[in-house]
Amino acid sequence: MKRALRAFRPDRGQGSIPEVFFRAVKDFGPRPALSIFREGTYQHLTYAELGERVRLLASGLRALGFSRGEKCALLGPNSPEWAQAYLAILAAGGVCVPIDSLLKPYEFRHIFEEARVRFIFVARRFLETVLEIEEERPHFRKIIALESLPERSSKLLDLPELLEKGRKRPREPLFPDPEELAVLIYTSGTTGRAKGVMLTHRNLVSDVVACYRSLPVDENDRFLSVLPLHHTFECTGGFLLPLYSGAHITFARSLKSRDILADLRASKATIMLGVPLLFQKLYEGLERAVRKASLPRRTLFQALLRVSGAAERWGKEETAGRLLFRGLREKAGLSHLRFFVSGGAPLPPHLPRAFRRLGIKLFQGYGLTEASPVLAVNPPEAPKDESVGLPLPGVEVKVRDPDSQGVGELCFRGPMVMKGYFENPEATRAAFDEEGFLRTGDLGYVDEEGYIYVCGRAKNLIVTPAGKNVYPEEIEAELDKSPYILESMVFGFPREGGEEVWAVIVPDYEAIERDFHGRHLSEKDVEALISREVKARMAPLADYKRVKRFLLREEEFPKTSTRKIKRHLVVPKLIAELQK
Repeated sequence: MKRALRAFRPDRGQGSIPEVFFRAVKDFGPRPALSIFREGTYQHLTYAELGERVRLLASGLRALGFSRGEKCALLGPNSPEWAQAYLAILAAGGVCVPIDSLLKPYEFRHIFEEARVRFIFVARRFLETVLEIEEERPHFRKIIALESLPERSSKLLDLPELLEKGRKRPREPLFPDPEELAVLIYTSGTTGRAKGVMLTHRNLVSDVVACYRSLPVDENDRFLSVLPLHHTFECTGGFLLPLYSGAHITFARSLKSRDILADLRASKATIMLGVPLLFQKLYEGLERAVRKASLPRRTLFQALLRVSGAAERWGKEETAGRLLFRGLREKAGLSHLRFFVSGGAPLPPHLPRAFRRLGIKLFQGYGLTEASPVLAVNPPEAPKDESVGLPLPGVEVKVRDPDSQGVGELCFRGPMVMKGYFENPEATRAAFDEEGFLRTGDLGYVDEEGYIYVCGRAKNLIVTPAGKNVYPEEIEAELDKSPYILESMVFGFPREGGEEVWAVIVPDYEAIERDFHGRHLSEKDVEALISREVKARMAPLADYKRVKRFLLREEEFPKTSTRKIKRHLVVPKLIAELQK
């Protein structure tokens, strides 16, 4: 029987984001809310302290003439200041426009102009870029630095000055109508120019509430925030959901595996959200630590791994792993961890299995910016590694135009789905079907129990001359299992009557150097090594799915901030060059 994720408890109230935030401030006042490692120590803010700073910053914004419905950009790395600015913009009745810090200056300019942004909070590292854009063509009434500045002006001020303005003219925070626009977020643009996704307070809060009702998260949890907050996955799941639950958030000092493990250990984190590449690097870090151990320790590790792996036939590998690898988890700083949640890209099924054997739970969910973003997640007590999980409470799913295998476009409907694209009615109409379901552009199916499976993007689908459908993501997942392949991109090369399966592969030269230490490998040797790996990885697949030709690439592919490959920057140019 098909089912949705079970809601096992009531919510903590709904409303606008400021309304549910200040309710949390009242309920969890003395408890820690935000922490970050600075100047050799961890600095903390309680819910009461965070609430007071948000009140003052919102009052300061309104003292500057910031009006209800006005848009304010937010550009900077994860930090307590970013969090305060986000909440203050909304508590002043405004619309937050989070900016991806990996964008180029011309992309910043496009967003500022299209969204008609007049205020901006900006971290010092991006201040010079913003000032240069402002000098070329004025956009802003006020530019507010997230850190203290030695010099300020009538247009440029810093957070301490804004707090002081709020103290002089304090006002009660505004609680907008839930149907009002809360966030205007520009998609990362894996296919070209980004569009502005309009998310209301109701969209975001309904997603937070659905997650809270169906996932075991509460005030005793400690989140480590690693992914960029400007991305909806981290903002909803790693920021708004913990605050709604009364949990404690620690902002990671960097994306380096060593720093993440240090923060996991120091913060005693119970939950962390990430993308597949992050978890792959973490696991590789654990493997490197084992390789550096003495021979007896390495032998013991492999023996214990075989034991926990053997328990898989009874579904007890995680229980066995928790018992057998307790010492390893404690040393790695993972002893308090309850689970990892992966999103933003497909999670290779071998990764959750590998972590389970160490006694660590890793499962994935599914969503997109246009849905605030979470639509489905695996139940922690019954995850399926190949699936993105069950729909959240209140989410409807359907498969549009399924083929004989039941695979079609995944479409969703629910209160978290966006209002539309900013000033782009044509794109908004195209995003929904005739029944009001959001068209995701992802091909997939739903099994007999209601679990959702994603096969790949419709626009990436390869159709062979024999009419067979090949999903590049499936082939990439197989190739990337090789220890000598850092990353791969599979695409269809035009042939008469269809496309042929080709791949571009970035070798993992670090792994090759480690395993072939002392031997000089020429380019031909590396190509021969990768050729053997491709052949071995393709062996289990049907012949029509196998890579017919591959090309080597020296540098990593251009990616979005959530590590998705920007195919549109690589494939058309590559095909054009190969066809010459």
